[in-house]
Amino acid sequence: MVAGVVTAEAGGFAVREQSAYGQGSSFAGMAAPGDSISSMFWNPAAVTIVTGMTVEGNVTAIFPESELDVDPSRSTLAAFGITSSGGDVGKTGIVPATYFAMPLTDEFYIGLSVTAPYGLATTSDEPWVGMFSHLEAEAVSVNATPVLGFKVNDMVSVAVGMQIEYFDVDIETALAPTAAPPRQRLKGDDVNVGLVAGVTLTPFDGTTIGIGYRSAVKHSLGGSQTFDIPVATPIGTIPAGTYPITANLTLPETVSVGVRQRINDAFTVMGGMEWTNWSRIQTVPFEGSPAGSDLALNYDDGWFFSLGGEYKYNPNLVLRAGVGYEIAPTQDEDRSMRLPDADRIWASIGASYNWNEQLSIDFGYSHLFVDDGPVDETTAGIRYAGTAEGSADIISFGLRYKFGG
Repeated sequence: MVAGVVTAEAGGFAVREQSAYGQGSSFAGMAAPGDSISSMFWNPAAVTIVTGMTVEGNVTAIFPESELDVDPSRSTLAAFGITSSGGDVGKTGIVPATYFAMPLTDEFYIGLSVTAPYGLATTSDEPWVGMFSHLEAEAVSVNATPVLGFKVNDMVSVAVGMQIEYFDVDIETALAPTAAPPRQRLKGDDVNVGLVAGVTLTPFDGTTIGIGYRSAVKHSLGGSQTFDIPVATPIGTIPAGTYPITANLTLPETVSVGVRQRINDAFTVMGGMEWTNWSRIQTVPFEGSPAGSDLALNYDDGWFFSLGGEYKYNPNLVLRAGVGYEIAPTQDEDRSMRLPDADRIWASIGASYNWNEQLSIDFGYSHLFVDDGPVDETTAGIRYAGTAEGSADIISFGLRYKFGG
C-alpha cells in the first residue's frame, strides 16, 4: 500500500492523514496516545502502549476541490482569447499508512511505521490563463521509521527512531499559448534520513501528555529538465531536449504536543498543537538548469491547533468528534494554482468499534473549509491572477489487530 497516490491536505505539501483513529477528532491530542499505535507518527513513544504484538493499517481517500476565479484584467493570456480557469485542479488521492509495535521486555519496545508524510497532486485543463506556471504537479514520499521505546516507569515513556525517506517531484508547465501546448518538465528524486524522538507523560490517572519531534530531512534531488521545443532566453536559445539538474530541498522539522484528559468513565477530551518549520524553504534553485530555473515558495512557519472529544457509548463502541484550525505557510504573494494552499478549518467525526478482543475498526470523516486565497503569479513574463476557492472531503478507515497480551 505504500505506493499509493497522495494529495496534500495540510499546510504546504504535508499530508496529515496518517490515522483513521485521529481523523475522527481532527487529530486532536494524537501526540498523547490513546488506543491507536498510529500516534507513533506524531510521537514515537506511543510504541510503549502495546501489551503484545500489534499491527495497524490505515487508508484515507481525499477528495479536494480547488478552482481559480480568474481576473481577466490581470491575466496576460486573456488578451489572446484564453480565459479558462483550468478547472478543478484538485486530484483525488489515496494515502496509506501502516504501523507495527511490540514489547521486547517489560521496559523495551520496538516499532515501525511506513507512511507518506509529504505529497502533492494537481492538474489543470489546458489551455488556461496560468498554464505557463502550472499544468501538472506531483510529489510523492515514502517514509519508513523504525523506533525503539523505553518505559522508564508507569509515568514516563521515551522513544527515538530513524526516518528513511524517499521523495519524488514532477512538475510540468507550458512553453507556448496553444490549445495543446509544448511542455517543460522538471523531475527529480532522492532518499535520505532523519530522526524522530518523543516522550509520553502520565502524571495523574486519566491524564496523558505527549511531545513528539520529527527532524528535518535534507534531500538532494537528482533529475532532469526537459523542453519539448527550443526556448529563447536573454542569453541564447536552449535547444529542445533533456538536461541533468539537481535541487537541494530540506523538508521541515515538526514538533507536536498533545493532551488527553479523561473526564469520567465515558468521556475524554483531547487537545493538540503542531508547529512545522516551513520557513526553512524559500526559493529552490535548480542547479544545472540551462534556463536558470527555480521554484519560489517563500514559506512562513505552519501551525495547527485542534480540540476533540471521545464518548464511550458501550464497551465496544467509541464515538469521537473534533475541530481544528490550520495556519498555512503560504504567503498571499507566492500562492500558485500548483498548490493553492490557504488557512483552513477542520470539522471531523469518527468512531472505533472493537470487533473482538483482538480486532478493532476505526473510521473518520473530515470536511475542510479552506479560505479563499489571492493568486497573482508571473512566469516568463506571462501573468495570471484571481482568487483560489477550495474545500475538501476526507474519508479514512483503519484496522488494528492485537496478537496477544
